[in-house]
Amino acid sequence: MIKKIVWASDGSKDSVDALAYAENIARPLDSEIIGLYVIPDYFEVRAIDEFPSPELDLLADWIKEKESKGSDRLNNISEELAAKGLRFRTRITQGVPYLKIIEAGEEENADLILLGKGRAEERSLLGATALKVLRRSRIPVLIVRRECQQKAIKRILVPTDLYNIMSRDLQLALTLARDLHAEIYSLNIVATGEGKYPPKLVELMRGDAYNKLTEQVEEAKLEDRVETAVETARNAWIGIINYAREKNIDLIIMNTYGGYKFRREDFIGSVAERVVQESPCPVITVKPV
Repeated sequence: MIKKIVWASDGSKDSVDALAYAENIARPLDSEIIGLYVIPDYFEVRAIDEFPSPELDLLADWIKEKESKGSDRLNNISEELAAKGLRFRTRITQGVPYLKIIEAGEEENADLILLGKGRAEERSLLGATALKVLRRSRIPVLIVRRECQQKAIKRILVPTDLYNIMSRDLQLALTLARDLHAEIYSLNIVATGEGKYPPKLVELMRGDAYNKLTEQVEEAKLEDRVETAVETARNAWIGIINYAREKNIDLIIMNTYGGYKFRREDFIGSVAERVVQESPCPVITVKPV
């Protein structure tokens, strides 16, 4: 159950779009939304100590102004959400944004951290803050790109590599699907690479993967709750994106990396990163262990 959502706000269009998804989740689950605003800390403490007094005064005034504007913005949002019957409270802090977002999630004992894609030079790339939160957070992270259409969550896609069907991503999907009355699609991609495999061999690979996936779903007694699918594609992330578009998926939930090996704490696999960057819908990433 998602009872607490930390929504990171910087006043950007991306973060406002992310708030709409926080509402979509919080309303049916009666979750509390914590609106977090981080005043960026651009200077090391030792560097600040060396500032002349007039510059320190300017910095202090700048911090007060940012805090005031952030507080006003969050208070306005709080009033709007209260009128909709949603629970919302504010939290303002100062520091390195990605560290403070993760810290707030942990201190609030949040079940989900939600933020916009952030600024990046190329449309599809993640901003630095979003990428660092994605890599380091132990709490599931929901990234919303501006291009994602705001709509109710009725179709949830969970990609799988067949190593462990009951991994944390599917467990979260089952919980959300129950409360949101959504359908779950478990998808395995048979990656063909650049090789020109004979069509018969590709179909055999696809059939073998489908049998393994359906067996795992049946063993977990999930056949009535999860629809299984196996597709072929040049690589996994392209297959996932194509399937999400074809099936009008509303939300993707996936582990930050696949397989069964433990990775370092800040690791994110190339498949998960590309899916977050290119997905037509929001993506929740989950640390597998």
